[in-house]
Amino acid sequence: MNSAYRQLTIFQRLTSQKTLIKADLAQEFGVDPRAIQRDMSRIKQFMADQQLAEHLTFSRKLGGYRLSTDQDALSNQTILVLIKVLLASRSLNKSELNQSINGLLRLIKINDRQKIEPLIKNEIFHYIPLQHQKNILNSIWQFSQFITKKQTLTIQYQRQHGEIVERTILPEAIIFSEYYFYVISYNARYQNSLFYRLDRIQDWHPADAQIQRSYAQRFEEGELRKTIQYMQPGKRITLQFEFTGIVESALDRFPTAKIKTRSPEKGSVLIEAEAFDKGAMMWLLSQGAMVKVVAPQSFVDLYKAEIRKMNAWYLE
Repeated sequence: MNSAYRQLTIFQRLTSQKTLIKADLAQEFGVDPRAIQRDMSRIKQFMADQQLAEHLTFSRKLGGYRLSTDQDALSNQTILVLIKVLLASRSLNKSELNQSINGLLRLIKINDRQKIEPLIKNEIFHYIPLQHQKNILNSIWQFSQFITKKQTLTIQYQRQHGEIVERTILPEAIIFSEYYFYVISYNARYQNSLFYRLDRIQDWHPADAQIQRSYAQRFEEGELRKTIQYMQPGKRITLQFEFTGIVESALDRFPTAKIKTRSPEKGSVLIEAEAFDKGAMMWLLSQGAMVKVVAPQSFVDLYKAEIRKMNAWYLE
């Protein structure tokens, strides 16, 4: 066995998280221990030249060489949770789902992969992606770079009923919500930040003119998360409603929510939250008779009108 092949064999064993003893290697390969020492030096230099995340170290406690890293490792538990969330999101087509899961599994040891794979096998087999079936990982990355560079774009966008329109936008943030990725973008024509579903953006290219936004005008996606439901912007309101359902579910749906009063005799609580009216309407209606909206009056009126429209379907 020549030295190059021997070094590759040693490197492969190191990447399998094994601790290698110099004397044992020398005996196995039938060479002087100094030859193994030279092998280790070359492997160490190769890893440094390639700027790999791991580096070769000697463990006095174990009495051998092993790979170590300064980076925080992802635990088996974290990998399992990430995969479970990815499966539940249904946001990727099957090809990109498998690519992402395989990439996550490669971050842990083979023995640990074999513990996780049976726990996700059935979900992967029965996985049903979204209707659009598009590859979106590359688009997410590209638009992330446009945001970083503050690049104004002209896009071809497919609206809800299939109509293709052209829009000039300044991408400001990417948000995932309810199965879809959205590009939050400032539209100078409407002088507002609008939501564009990423999978509906058919094409894009740099715009002829740049949209300028100051730091004070920057979009803060963290703040949006507190007040929006179902990626429906609408009008921002201070909402109050009586709720007889599982209180935790309402508080989780509206991150800014707080309980104003409790009514044990009615089995209800009065909840107040900052929210956008359109998304809030959609969730509140989904709770049926467990909800009674009490403020603001303008929203109460809209809510009653929507209920009357729903009821009309069954009176025909």
